[in-house]
Amino acid sequence: MDTKKIIQSYWDYRSESYNNGVIENSEEGRNAWKAMLLKAVEGKKGLKVLDVGTGPGFLALLFAEMGNEVTAVDLSNNMLEKARRNALKRSLKIDFLQGDAENLQLPDAYFDVVVNKYLLWTLPDPRKALMEWRRVLKDGGKIIAIDGEWNQQSLSGRKKEENYMKIFRKQYEPIKKDLPLFSLKPEYLSKIFKDSGFGTVSITRMEDFCKFEKEKDSLFDKHDSSDPIYFIKAEK
Repeated sequence: MDTKKIIQSYWDYRSESYNNGVIENSEEGRNAWKAMLLKAVEGKKGLKVLDVGTGPGFLALLFAEMGNEVTAVDLSNNMLEKARRNALKRSLKIDFLQGDAENLQLPDAYFDVVVNKYLLWTLPDPRKALMEWRRVLKDGGKIIAIDGEWNQQSLSGRKKEENYMKIFRKQYEPIKKDLPLFSLKPEYLSKIFKDSGFGTVSITRMEDFCKFEKEKDSLFDKHDSSDPIYFIKAEK
């Protein structure tokens, strides 16, 4: 089985339990995310937004609630079904598509913003993906990505995560050598963005925001506080 098939199979399996903040976040937490994202797009609304690797739809739902036209893509059909159900619960109109982050079947220069959360680390060819996201962005368009320098050991001791970690290790251990950002390093990530044609790149550690989320018993209490999580922004 090739790398992408392994990744797809794992996330089809994890779709039963993986929420990526959709369930965990309180209304206060969701509003905090919206404020941060709105600032990142300079207060603009009515944007064409592409969420790549949408999973259960966390960012897609937020951007739709903020009044944008959202398209969401994922390799896993099972994840897409979960995302569709989440959007239906909130009466949100989002165009969900099965697809490959490195080979989007979408038009050139169409989107104002491309977003993703916890996707970069699992890409076999991040440069190809970034060039593809750049292709579908309008001139002046932005990429907003959230990802972490994950420490597997910080999760492996938690009873709730043990079964998932066993499957994770079984699936990902043989392929992690094929994933250049498996342990994301900001300096290397910045180079990849610039090599892919992005002129302006900023990478900020989300320390204060993670602290807020943890205090609210929200998404980031699932991760060890020593795992850096980054907010990445780049402009075409």
